[in-house]
Formats: sequence, structure tokens, C-alpha cells
Amino acid sequence: MKNRKTLITLIVIIILVVGGWLGWNYYKKENANPVSGLKPRVEMGIGHITNITDSTIDLSLKLLVHNPLPIELDIKRFDYFVQMNGVTIVEDEYAKPLLIKSRDSTMVSVPAKLKIKKLKQEGDSEARQGEDSANYHFEGRFTLNRSFLGKDSITLSKDKRLPLYRLPKVEIVDFDLTKFRLGKSEVMLQLKFSNQNPFPVQFEDPSYVVSLGTQERLAEGSVKGATKIKGKSSEIYQIPLTVEMGKLLKAVGQVVTKGKSIPFTLYFKTKLVSDNDIFKKSDVNVIVDGELKDLETVKKNLAK
Repeated sequence: MKNRKTLITLIVIIILVVGGWLGWNYYKKENANPVSGLKPRVEMGIGHITNITDSTIDLSLKLLVHNPLPIELDIKRFDYFVQMNGVTIVEDEYAKPLLIKSRDSTMVSVPAKLKIKKLKQEGDSEARQGEDSANYHFEGRFTLNRSFLGKDSITLSKDKRLPLYRLPKVEIVDFDLTKFRLGKSEVMLQLKFSNQNPFPVQFEDPSYVVSLGTQERLAEGSVKGATKIKGKSSEIYQIPLTVEMGKLLKAVGQVVTKGKSIPFTLYFKTKLVSDNDIFKKSDVNVIVDGELKDLETVKKNLAK
């Protein structure tokens, strides 16, 4: 009788093990991803640029986090970074809780701040080599509220080949006094817009303010409509600005005493329009600094 019970117990255990193994393999076949199996994975897509300044870019990264496991992932927070060709261009954290149900996916929009200097250096380097795309690497360390298989966190990463995005550039080429009046005069500002991307972009309803030396807001103006720049090209536009006579006389006095070493500042504000979803409806707030003597150098270079 004892041997019979032992045999029955052994048979039951074998049936449970085999049943569990068959059930797990069936679950794996139905839910596993061809690339990562049953391991949670993340899909990265660069979302949308919301604001561009002279030093930083505010953007949202779109992440699709997939959980093929039979249990939910209760995520407390996650730290992440993005690299372009091995150079870290974004590094931040997402401090909000995130719950990903079993066999489910969640789209997460992650706010990020990108330093233009790093993006420009790497972009210029790749462009000089004739490259128009780059290798992007996303890596996130997800901290769990409840440990899973003895682990308090999981690390997910994704590599993707994407276009080499480059920011449109704005430069002052020249400005001249065109209409002299006792009350307000008109200054014609020449701006050079450069678009280094393969797709066209437009500046919508741009507005401008120019300060010269200690004279703030010397001239200001705006242009209604869109200024379109083709891909891989530059255009020079003449922008009319109005300036009050009192401010103009003070500025002229500074030029007389300091010469062409007097500094100027251009405050440029617009909305970027593009068929490319990355730049579509992005706010642009850029400050361009220089000196009057710089304009002569620019004009000489354009004449070559």
C-alpha cells in the first residue's frame, strides 16, 4: 500500500511538471517576442520638440514598454539616457509610477532636455563625413515597487538607426537705416536662415528684437506668414524693423565712441513648421550675440 501511494504521488508530480512545462511553452509560444522572448522590452521613437532655445531643446521621447509576462510590472520610477553614436545627449529620470499589466503594452511620453552643444558637435562631425543618419541608443533602469525574481529593478535598452536631425540656424548678416524720420525710423535687418536637414522647414510669424550696446530693444518688428527654407539650403531675408529716434541717437553715440566692437543681440521668436513630425509646431526662442565687426566678416564670406 505504501509503495502504491508513493507511485501515485510520483505520477502526479510528473504530470504536474510535464503539464507545467507544456503550459509554459504554450504561453511562451503565444506571448514571446521574436527578439526578446518573454523579457520585457522597450521601443523608442523620438517624439516631438516643444521648444528650442540657444542652449537647450525641450522634447518628449515616446516609449512603448511591453510586458509579455503573466504578472504585472509595478514600476516606481526609472532613470534613462539616450546616446547618439555613443555620445550621451539626454540623461534624466521619470519619477511617476507606471503600471504595465500582464501581456500588455503602455505608451509613455518622457519629457527630456537636450543640450544643443553636444547635439551640434556630433551632428557637425557626422555631416563632415557625409552621414545623414546616426545610431541612437536608449537605456532605462526601471525601479520596481515589488521585486520580481529577486530583483528590485530591470534594465531595458533599445538601439535604432534614425535620421541625423540638425537644428535650423539663424544669423545676422547686416542691418541698414533705410527710412529716416523724426519720430520712428526703419531699419532693414538681413537674416540668414540655414536648414541643414534634408526636409524643408518654415518659420511661422517670426518676431525680432535687436539690442545694440547698452541700448536695449533698439529695434523690433515681426513678419506675418511663413518663411520657407528648402532642405540642405540657406536663404537671406530682409526684415523691416522700427526704431525710435531717441534710441537710435543713443546707439549711434555708442558706435562713435566704441567703434565696431560694440556688441549686439538679436532676440528671435517664432514657431517652426515642418512635414517632419519631430519639428512640427515647435516653439523657437533663440538669442544671437555678436559684434558689429562680425557683420563685415560675414558679408565678406558671403561674397566669396
